[in-house]
Amino acid sequence: MSSKFKLDSAQVKSNIEALQNYMSHNQMEYFYISSFDPYLNEYVPMSDCHRFYFTNFTGSVAEVLVPASGKVKLYVDGRYHEQADLECDLSLVDVVKVGANQGLLSTLKEDLKKLSVKKIAVEMDRTSYDFFSYLEKNKIEIQGVFSGALNEVVEFQSATSLPGVKALDKKYINKTVKDKLDMIIENNKQAYLVTAIDSLAWVTNARGYHIPFSSAYLGVGLLTHDKAFVFIDEGVQVENEDSGVEYINASASERGAKIEEIQNKYNLEEVLFDPGMLNAQLYQELKDVFGPEALIEKEGGVIEWQSIKEEVELQAFRESFEKSDTAIFNTIKWVRENVSQNKSISELDLYHETTKKYNEQGAVAQSFNTIAGADANGSIIHYGDPKADIILNDTSMVLLDSGGYFGAGFATDTTRTFMAGTKEGSAKQKEIYTLTLKGTLHLQNAVFKSGTRGSGLDAIARQPLYQAGYDFAHGTGHGVGVHVHEGGVGISPVRNYLLKPGQVVSIEPGIYIPGFGGVRIENIAIVIEHPKFEGFLTFEPLTVIGFDPLLIEESLLTEQEKKWLDEYEAECAKRGRSFRS
Repeated sequence: MSSKFKLDSAQVKSNIEALQNYMSHNQMEYFYISSFDPYLNEYVPMSDCHRFYFTNFTGSVAEVLVPASGKVKLYVDGRYHEQADLECDLSLVDVVKVGANQGLLSTLKEDLKKLSVKKIAVEMDRTSYDFFSYLEKNKIEIQGVFSGALNEVVEFQSATSLPGVKALDKKYINKTVKDKLDMIIENNKQAYLVTAIDSLAWVTNARGYHIPFSSAYLGVGLLTHDKAFVFIDEGVQVENEDSGVEYINASASERGAKIEEIQNKYNLEEVLFDPGMLNAQLYQELKDVFGPEALIEKEGGVIEWQSIKEEVELQAFRESFEKSDTAIFNTIKWVRENVSQNKSISELDLYHETTKKYNEQGAVAQSFNTIAGADANGSIIHYGDPKADIILNDTSMVLLDSGGYFGAGFATDTTRTFMAGTKEGSAKQKEIYTLTLKGTLHLQNAVFKSGTRGSGLDAIARQPLYQAGYDFAHGTGHGVGVHVHEGGVGISPVRNYLLKPGQVVSIEPGIYIPGFGGVRIENIAIVIEHPKFEGFLTFEPLTVIGFDPLLIEESLLTEQEKKWLDEYEAECAKRGRSFRS
């Protein structure tokens, strides 16, 4: 489940009151609470997600603004509009529904202006330097609350011990750590600070599974021309044979002194960092060591290298998706067999069976919290609370979004929508499914020039939906790598990354009708050079699982779309994963 850690409305109310009392005592007008941990991770266990304590919202991403009195403002994107209304006590929380092209922080910043906010409190170790810098530039006084201070106000759950860090099997490695340093670092006076844990796992060719839904490990890396210095928690054991990386066990309070020792040796003049992935407290430590002039902002950090996969990595992806695809196909078959025999299968049963099927294929962990929503719950885009009392039947349309980690520690991610039984879908179910399928087919088979940006491809998937008056409130595609959401590539109206050969990206249009149901069809694909046309790119699908013929309205498909569908289904059939009779 998304969180074994639960709060009721009364506890959330008590937490809000405690924070507002603290604010009153310290003359604080507003308090910004992020969704992040000190590493600014996207997926944070609810027990360590401070935002959860003041909202009861379990989604992966949101922003929170707490006033000195009155309702908490929770900012959520289109994936979570419906979910936030269901999870939050709306007498305590004002859900701000942010549009697809606006951005959560952009909307929050607009509100700060509308409210004429002159000063704001933040948790320094859970606030990005990017936002901290924005506040400084806009002359909003920052009341910095340092690590652990709010523990005296609200009873946050304490952290658990962490597993060890292990080097990847050599069969998954082509470039050593030193090879990657040679690629990234320009001279012996330059360094990169790596605070995104998926980037750290990539650079060091290691995995740790330190937090749910991540194969990475918690740490901070300082990359120099000849060595990667990695700071990890005390007590974390490391198995490492690569001389290009040195692991240093140190508490957060000791880290500054250790970094200063490295600076005394290297006399670095330029330290690049990603302002969106560095917390404000660590920035202050770095400023004390290197001086502000040496700290250079570089959006994305090392993602420009990380997002382009080598062939050995792409082969690891192909192997992982073979296992992941089999798990999903077997899960859908299991549902069909049981529902057709009138056995009682709930959403929660489906959720657990999906995990079981992944485990049977050798999954080490899930890459995100499985979404298993039947009928109306399928419209909740990131539905994370499958119910034991919602029983699937032969008229149920089910949305199943799942992914896992296998030996290489790269994420998989696929969505299939299907009829639970052997009965054809209704006219409306078939309409929205087929329109979504058209969007997936059009983008998956797109041919586009080298130099095309993600924003330039987005409308290809949306156009078949637009023609029928539908749209979806999320991006069409995200990068996939060590984490299921990886930077450096994406497909949406606002994604301006260039698409490059070797990148791995999702293709996932959808239609969601509250109270009725939802469809999402998601394939993951590799950006490749076109086999015939020089200067053009196209996609190689990693996901090879057949679509549901019970939900396809043939009359809505063009001849070209039928050809694309037949070609894809032929490959699925070859691998034993087609639902066509």
